[in-house]
Amino acid sequence: MSELLLEHLRSRISITDQEFKLLIGKLELKKVKKKEILLRIGEVCNYTYFVTNGLLYSFSTDLEGNEHVIHFAWEDFWISNLYSFINRTPSQISIVALEDSELYLLRHDVLESIFSEIPGMERFHRILFQKAYTSMQQRLDCTLSVPAVERYIRLLEENPQILQRIPLHLIASYLGITPESLSRIRRKLMTKP
Repeated sequence: MSELLLEHLRSRISITDQEFKLLIGKLELKKVKKKEILLRIGEVCNYTYFVTNGLLYSFSTDLEGNEHVIHFAWEDFWISNLYSFINRTPSQISIVALEDSELYLLRHDVLESIFSEIPGMERFHRILFQKAYTSMQQRLDCTLSVPAVERYIRLLEENPQILQRIPLHLIASYLGITPESLSRIRRKLMTKP
């Protein structure tokens, strides 16, 4: 598991074996069961999670109790509520395991010590936060300006395994459409020559 994290880090920054060993000593390794809640709306987000095995998702809930999927995270992805994590405010989202998963947890209160002891990690987090911000901005732009059928096609192209791992109602929520609309889109695409 640590090999995946090391490869993930080294694809973005220089980190020595000694620094990586120090980092691993500051992270928590956790196994979670399917449907286990890692963060509830209203709690302060104390962790960022790196998925080494399994699948998590984050969502907000509207006044009628409907879930609106924000992010999926499988192997080699991070997930958190960055706003709550950085600003120490109550979370507006929940994070739940969709599969039994293995994670590395980075606690908020050890982040500054990691930055001072492993200088490259500050650069890594800047890169990570920039990517998260630009991805969310791109997703918002896409949701507002790209037809649902095109959003679905793009999602499948970028994540071919998604249909095997994620229920269709959550994919529909992520796309900002109803499950019935997603079914119509899927039927239409299957009958297309």
